[in-house]
Amino acid sequence: MTSRKTLINKEIPVEDRISLHTMAGGAVEELFGRELDKITADILDLNAEATAVREIVIKIKVKPDENRNFGSVAITVDSKSGSAKAVGSVFSFGRRGNRAVAAEFEPEQKPMFDITGPRPVIDMKTGEIK
Repeated sequence: MTSRKTLINKEIPVEDRISLHTMAGGAVEELFGRELDKITADILDLNAEATAVREIVIKIKVKPDENRNFGSVAITVDSKSGSAKAVGSVFSFGRRGNRAVAAEFEPEQKPMFDITGPRPVIDMKTGEIK
């Protein structure tokens, strides 16, 4: 008895087989190219993490009819880019009366909080509070 795989390979000439190149009139290949352009741009973006893994996913869903003669096909091509580089800041925390307040620290800012002790010194290179 001949296996189904062997029959399919012998019955369908190579030029008539479904491929990513021919599927949906070439749309899959075009969508792949678009997503490849996106991740390439992300790799070259200096605001993105240089070594983050980028990914392109081609998903093909086939839903056959009850008689298994036809099937509807849904094709999606999506990409995942690297995350943006983290940026740093320093918050200072304090109180105004009974209310807790946070503010972004700037070395030249005027006191925003009720001063209850010595003002901390912040190393602006490392962000370390001393």
